[in-house]
Amino acid sequence: MNDKIKMIVLGLGAVVGSFVLFMLIFWFVLQSRTGSAAGESAGQTAEGAVAAETGPEAQVSSRSKRVPGGEVLSNADVLGEDIPLEPKVEGYGWAKWGMNIDEVKGLLQQDGVKAVEEYAPENSDFASVAVLNPDQERFKVEYQFYNKNLFHVEVYYSDYYKTSSFNAFMAPLMGKYGRPYEQSATVDELGKIILHAKWDTEDSLIELVSYPNGHYALFISSQTTLIQLMDLRKTQERLNL
Repeated sequence: MNDKIKMIVLGLGAVVGSFVLFMLIFWFVLQSRTGSAAGESAGQTAEGAVAAETGPEAQVSSRSKRVPGGEVLSNADVLGEDIPLEPKVEGYGWAKWGMNIDEVKGLLQQDGVKAVEEYAPENSDFASVAVLNPDQERFKVEYQFYNKNLFHVEVYYSDYYKTSSFNAFMAPLMGKYGRPYEQSATVDELGKIILHAKWDTEDSLIELVSYPNGHYALFISSQTTLIQLMDLRKTQERLNL
């Protein structure tokens, strides 16, 4: 083989080798990009799964499971058959904000209550009238007065409701006061759960409390008087500076 033919063969070999090398490099780059895309897709899927497990809805669900009676925290919208949007709450039953002690005691007598506990200390703007065991459902109702006007009522329920769930107890209250604006759970000094539901109407602030011993209490206050007392406290604080 002469020198000219050798040069042609060597040239063709170099071209073929370069082509094969180029194809190998292209194949490796393509494989790398495909694997990277698959990894990113898998990572996004995993992140989505984690987000779904730790998102707000999952947190609410988890919190509801941890709190006894906590299902009311997420199911409040379906409780009650007739829930008013803007209820008018001006007191507790026949006891309206602004009534004086004699009016309340007179209406209690009409209800058949014969004995009340009256607390009216001298030189105080506050007074109260308490009724023990007015019926089988309540073991105490206390009416509190400021400047001789009714502004706060506390209702403590008897063992009649002790076996009732928080949901069952709160449903009829929603028929009177609407949907609560806040529902929460706290822990007492013994580590036991206390459930709360709060309403904010134009005239009244209301709070339902479920205690660990199975008892319930309802607290109702006049918005107007609470604002007055808050303003008075702020004025006194400024004077004491």
